[in-house]
Amino acid sequence: MDDASFNIEEGKITCILGVNGVGKSTILKSIAGLVKPDSGTILIDGEKINSKIYNKIAFVPDVDIHFPHLSIKESFAFMKEFYKNWDEEKAYQMLKMFNLSDDKMICELSKGGKARVKIIIGFAQNAKYILLDEPFSGIDIFKREEFIKTIVEYMSGDQSIIITTHEIAEIENIVDEVIIFDEGKVVFNFNAQELRQIEGKSIVDKMREVYRGE
Repeated sequence: MDDASFNIEEGKITCILGVNGVGKSTILKSIAGLVKPDSGTILIDGEKINSKIYNKIAFVPDVDIHFPHLSIKESFAFMKEFYKNWDEEKAYQMLKMFNLSDDKMICELSKGGKARVKIIIGFAQNAKYILLDEPFSGIDIFKREEFIKTIVEYMSGDQSIIITTHEIAEIENIVDEVIIFDEGKVVFNFNAQELRQIEGKSIVDKMREVYRGE
């Protein structure tokens, strides 16, 4: 990344877009403190990343992160032990919404079931910043509506969600801000509603414009 400067607005859903290999996942990992940037500074509410701000960040990666031989209930208990803002009530509300039982073993779940558990664990941390890396990966089109409904329903007013996805059309109507990367740089940073109202374009239209030179 040569020029990756951007700000995340509080209470909004920000989508980071770009072709494969542009570094979208690396950006989220850097914000979460899992990857150290070669240069530059990441500030969370004005502070450099440190142990004190980790409860402000929930990172939901595109890979499985659970202990496979724990049940969902045991996974929740593990999270409650380590995250001070863990919201057990929210976790079980979302579990019911996704039609899952807490006695199910993680290893017995389908790929879609595991993805649901990841989303639940991410949101139930009650973090100020929720980072979602390709949350629809491996989820069939009919189930994605559930995920989108979850994002909208369980996001509180002071939270910020940062999402990377290839399923742009799926999240078109819930995204507030969009950041497009190309060749390691931020090439566009815009408000999705203003794009529609002023330019009459969708996010997909803008992506085509960037990568096809239209």
